[in-house]
Amino acid sequence: MEEVLILIISVIAGIATYIVSHILNRGAVIASAIITLISGLMLPYFFPLMGSVLATAAACSSYAGMISLENALNLLEMSVISLMTGILFIATINSYPGIGGRLGTMAAISCFAWLGFKKVFVGFD
Repeated sequence: MEEVLILIISVIAGIATYIVSHILNRGAVIASAIITLISGLMLPYFFPLMGSVLATAAACSSYAGMISLENALNLLEMSVISLMTGILFIATINSYPGIGGRLGTMAAISCFAWLGFKKVFVGFD
């Protein structure tokens, strides 16, 4: 059940960051900061036992949501990237705790994996 919740929060956070950044034209850094702040304040309140883990997953996915509009063309693509980020977060949840750059690295890996998938299977340049 915890893993499903992490995946749901990851997808919501990634899509929300994408919307604030690209649809509301607020910029990627501001969008990620807003989503991370809201997640950090609200998720521990609503989920006392695992709120900090969910907030961390939301932050990780918000970093993936900073992808450019040219690389993620729509919300469907962003939802797939966010889902991949959530899966990677679950797979590495106990790896290197406290090491800086881990969340951004997971977000970058998810974005690069999506771009590679599109290039190989869809044929985009």
